[in-house]
Amino acid sequence: MNLRLNVSEPEEGGCPIPPGALKGLERVLGEEFGLLCDCPEAELSLSFLNALEMREVNKEHRGIDEATDVLAFPLWEGGCFEPSFGLLPLGDVLICPEEAEREHSLGHSGALCLVLAHGFLHLLGWDHDTPEGERAMWERQDILKARLLAAWEVQ
Repeated sequence: MNLRLNVSEPEEGGCPIPPGALKGLERVLGEEFGLLCDCPEAELSLSFLNALEMREVNKEHRGIDEATDVLAFPLWEGGCFEPSFGLLPLGDVLICPEEAEREHSLGHSGALCLVLAHGFLHLLGWDHDTPEGERAMWERQDILKARLLAAWEVQ
């Protein structure tokens, strides 16, 4: 399963993920998605926002007037892949590195891998709106975060 990360970089500072790490992250996310769906190719849009931009998006879409570490906007509803789609768009993950590092004391790469795992799982239909859902999502998120971090550090 081939998953492509379509990365939109912030105007200031460039992409906070080293180019060498992106391929490893794509591989791990593709393997995770491959457990759910048998499709040849999918795409994930990944954007990095500053705190002000993230606050505006969070206010517009969730009615919360503050920045957050990650937001996910799924496009894939689960189920079977329709071959006529060609490239399956999973959705958009928006990350605010500043908020991720502030909220999670895991260092730069650890914080970004955690919020990427979190947003990606939301795209796949995971949620934490019940105690059971939260437990299951946090468990899967920890496993995925560790795999993403290992792929990041290999680069």
